[in-house]
Amino acid sequence: MTTAIIGIAFVAVMELFAACTKQNRYANHTTTAMMLAEHVREMMIGLPFADPNPLSAVFGAETGESLETYDDLDDFNGLSFNPPVDAQRQAIPELSQYTQTVSVVAADPNQPSVGGTAGKALRVRVVVTYRPGSSSPVEQVYSLSWLVMNN
Repeated sequence: MTTAIIGIAFVAVMELFAACTKQNRYANHTTTAMMLAEHVREMMIGLPFADPNPLSAVFGAETGESLETYDDLDDFNGLSFNPPVDAQRQAIPELSQYTQTVSVVAADPNQPSVGGTAGKALRVRVVVTYRPGSSSPVEQVYSLSWLVMNN
């Protein structure tokens, strides 16, 4: 009888240990993803709403621009960073299982969930995904979005 009770208790403790390990892994991925999304937000803070050069204004990156020279918010539209980048636009190779994907779309300032006309407000969204190995499926870990109003 004692052996059965100890056996059941041991199995319960092992299941608890497995559940805690899984929860710890999830928390670690979520915390890392939140940090990576914030890096993109910090990188974009202070950039102009529209291209500083009105003669070359197109939605998205202008010809010849690169990550180092993006000079307005819409330049980041449609970009994915793998390995992810930090707020100083430097790659973080040790986190190459994560990808940051950025979208920038026009938004209605009175109804942010509805598309709007360009020039009034932009909705920026960063989605962070995780892929532990090349044959593993990609899983979305975190997303962050915010509105930027044109002054």
